[in-house]
Amino acid sequence: MEADEALIRSIPWCAALISGPNIVILPTESRKPKESTEDALFAQTLKTPDTISGCLTFYNANPANNPSASASASTPINQINTLVTLGSAVNGYPHVAHGGLVATLIDEAMGVLLAVNKHPKVAFPDVGRTVTAYLHVTYLKAVVTPSTVLVSARIKETVGRKLFLEAGVEDRWGVALARAEALWIRVDKERERL
Repeated sequence: MEADEALIRSIPWCAALISGPNIVILPTESRKPKESTEDALFAQTLKTPDTISGCLTFYNANPANNPSASASASTPINQINTLVTLGSAVNGYPHVAHGGLVATLIDEAMGVLLAVNKHPKVAFPDVGRTVTAYLHVTYLKAVVTPSTVLVSARIKETVGRKLFLEAGVEDRWGVALARAEALWIRVDKERERL
């Protein structure tokens, strides 16, 4: 995480986003290699100088910006943000990230949001193991490379085993590049098949 944080902090607009008094930086667990092949896409394949050279996840603990947050460590985190530095090896066209990669970034941010809410100290209604049931991405503008983008994911609603999420990708000026909505499902371990 140190290398990712150092790279992100070296970019002035990113440093400004993560420097506020209420900003909490989270480990992006999917960037850490595991003994199994879990998270291999982000921990190995996309963790190179030419793909994703930096990735840092954070949230704003200020209740005005995160309505479900409070001083209590047991409060769910309703929204996370991830700064991602993209290289040219993720391109679909010259200097433009592949649309499938943009969808992958969104899906990953949503997964990170749900993962941080699995922590035993977070009073989220039993997130457990979750999978994406659908992901609808609206591409608004090209994601230019090389660049650093902000990917935000937010829990919109939970209904039983269903978790409805929203996400977006923005450039350094706050211009929306993509928006998404998704349904994630809590998987019943007895019915789960890998």
